[in-house]
Amino acid sequence: MNRKHLLLLLILFAVPAIVKAQTPKYINYDWENSPKLHTLSSKEAALDELVLKEKQSVEFIFEGENELVEYKLFHKITRVNSNTAIENNNKIYIPAYLGGEFIMHKARVISPKGKVVTLSEKDIKQAEEKDVIYRFFALEGLETGSEIEHIYLLKRAPRYTGIKETFQSAFYKKNIEFEIISPSNLHFLSKSYNGFPELQKDTTTTDKNILYAKLDSLPLLKEEKQSSYLTNLQSIIYKIGSNSINNNNDIITYGNISENIYKNLMAPSESGEQKKLKKLIDQIDLKSAGNEEERIKNIEFYVKSNIAVIDNNAKGLDDINTILDKKTANKEGIVKLFAAIFNQLKIDYQIVLTCNRSQLKFDREFQAYLFLTDYLIYLPTTKMYMEPANRFTCLGFANPNFTHNYGLFIKEVTLGSYVTGIGKVGFIEALSYDKTYHNLDIDITFDEDVVNPEITIVNNFGGYFAQYFQPYYSFYSEDEKVKMNTMLMENYFPELKSSDISIENAGQEYFGRKPFIVKSIIKDENIVQKAGDKYLFKIGEVIGQQMEMYQEEERKTEVENDFNRLYHRTITMKLPEGYKIANPSILNMDIFQEGDGERVTTFTSKYSLTGNTCVIDINEYYKKINFSKSEFESFRKVVNAAADFNKLTIILEKI
Repeated sequence: MNRKHLLLLLILFAVPAIVKAQTPKYINYDWENSPKLHTLSSKEAALDELVLKEKQSVEFIFEGENELVEYKLFHKITRVNSNTAIENNNKIYIPAYLGGEFIMHKARVISPKGKVVTLSEKDIKQAEEKDVIYRFFALEGLETGSEIEHIYLLKRAPRYTGIKETFQSAFYKKNIEFEIISPSNLHFLSKSYNGFPELQKDTTTTDKNILYAKLDSLPLLKEEKQSSYLTNLQSIIYKIGSNSINNNNDIITYGNISENIYKNLMAPSESGEQKKLKKLIDQIDLKSAGNEEERIKNIEFYVKSNIAVIDNNAKGLDDINTILDKKTANKEGIVKLFAAIFNQLKIDYQIVLTCNRSQLKFDREFQAYLFLTDYLIYLPTTKMYMEPANRFTCLGFANPNFTHNYGLFIKEVTLGSYVTGIGKVGFIEALSYDKTYHNLDIDITFDEDVVNPEITIVNNFGGYFAQYFQPYYSFYSEDEKVKMNTMLMENYFPELKSSDISIENAGQEYFGRKPFIVKSIIKDENIVQKAGDKYLFKIGEVIGQQMEMYQEEERKTEVENDFNRLYHRTITMKLPEGYKIANPSILNMDIFQEGDGERVTTFTSKYSLTGNTCVIDINEYYKKINFSKSEFESFRKVVNAAADFNKLTIILEKI
């Protein structure tokens, strides 16, 4: 959805006919003229860093000819109590996304001895890194015990379709204030998350609407493994709700979005586009496809191989004729092209708008446009999702963080003679655990030199594990492919030396259709060590390095996986002539976690022995995305079981 179009639409809804010009509440706001260091408790003084004050205000007022504008006030005081904190705070970066015009912007440092150094806009520096320009205040001469004060008042175009403000961080905070101020006719709605208090209405003011929250303190939250950190922080989301002057209620709803999506992206193509569309479709291999899924994958592969997608709203990038002429589209344009093709071929589809759950959870109960940031296309006959703007995905394997999340599903409906789009919030299911796998087939043979076995490893990557590598081989040079092959083995088997590396099914055309296979031979004299008349074989290392989760502190957040997954490993070992395994029982492991009457995670290892051939079968899987804090310990044990196996050493002794 074109954001400028949405903003214009909403302004028409929200702005009243006649409103007196207003003065911003904080137009003369300033910091104290003679600052003094704050007195800290012993616990506060022991912290590396803490925020002593954080005040934010968002005010909407009408200026000039009923022009709605926004004033954003930000005032923060940070205490640095360590060299690490000094290093982390010696620059105050000015986010590019703020936009607008600074009415006032400055910073200062109060040293432990009370010396004050003030910086204003003229002191803002600029640096460039990888074509990105950064603007910042450089705070030189920071000392342990200093306080950093940063303040600005910003005027910009109003943002009110759904804005998230996050207050909690990895640092303890005190004296937190937040408020939303609006003209008396404009009413805002908000919702708080993760324990942040709901905003209260200021009943002492009648000429303006004020929603606010004040907290004496806010605990810190550290990032934890296997956790969606950003979405666990205390925050609020707010939006405009109604305009009492024109009785316009529920301004921000998904009804208007759904109609606009249909009109702009899903409606039948114009007659002038039909000829070019037909020419495009004629070039797609549809005859060899055995079913609907294969047809759609062939369409997707051809379009993504021939049309570039760029993040740009330039004219024509969402126009079918221009896209087919220039071979370039923006995100809306590529969705529109796929929709036009599906319309032509009478393939049933729905457009889905959602967001990345690692950054923001789609709230089905609070309609706001910030949840509608990313496009998927749902193909009902296959029950699969396509991510149209991402070249390195395919049908069935959209970004996993768009799954296990809610989304707005928009489909075409006919109401009498009127055809439009209707949206409904629905759940986007995560893929089953067996769709994403990293399987290993490992053969181990010993010649006369027991300390140097030959190990053949065949890696089978499927689903999201394959997506990390497989599609990109279509764009690598031969030298880059060789480097990638080596890196793959080094990443998974850092303790072992690989040779004779070969790959199969490398390239974008194979992703989602065939597994990505990497074969190699490993010879490493360090994996077996002689101990008297016995040999110690670090057999666990052949499954590759494993993640470990050892946590002394109490878990604060629930586990959240990117995707469900499966690891199946088969180790076939032909023992040296005249030798046996002295401690085979260590190869048997069974660590699991149950839920709803079945195993939801497991690490199971079993060995069998036939003659001098030992076969070890290892099964590890994770069948669900989220695990509560109460389930964490069981989850952790399964994860660590794989790491424990990686450390196993078997003893080979003479029979």
